[in-house]
Amino acid sequence: MKYQLKNTRTGEELPEFLTTVDVIKTKTHLIFDFYCKNSKFFSKDNKYNAPIYLGDVCEAFICTSGNLSDYFEIEVAPNNCQFLCKIHNSGNFNIQLTPISEEDNFLKSEVEILGNDYKLKFSVPLEKIGYDEKIGIKYNAFRIETEGGIENKNLLALSPTMCEGFHVPEKFIDLVE
Repeated sequence: MKYQLKNTRTGEELPEFLTTVDVIKTKTHLIFDFYCKNSKFFSKDNKYNAPIYLGDVCEAFICTSGNLSDYFEIEVAPNNCQFLCKIHNSGNFNIQLTPISEEDNFLKSEVEILGNDYKLKFSVPLEKIGYDEKIGIKYNAFRIETEGGIENKNLLALSPTMCEGFHVPEKFIDLVE
């Protein structure tokens, strides 16, 4: 099922940056399939686990433990640069990042540029993110569009956080299969 992302600050639609995401759980993987309209494709870096969130990216936060303080942060930029880490969030945007090394990177991604739009798909193996069917998955999905490099200019979320940031686990939603 495709979902439309909205302005995370207001909850309103941003038609000029229409973004949809299809979230699919297979027997072995969790897949996020984004379609992003009207991008300048600004990538802040091209190195794995660099702060690519300062440019245009698609992101997902995924919690499989049942403890919303602990989750994975996944980001992919339009140049297919990746960011993958574990997060411990003790509240009020007090975030501790534990990067997953490039050698241990289990994130697969691909990007297709379509004029001013792009498709971006990434997947992670369920076993690598600690999936337990008894606990399920809580998540949120995001897009940042900087319009050429203006940090945090357009922040979109599947479940809007109603603030300036994305790290609001209370806004995570249950994966519906």
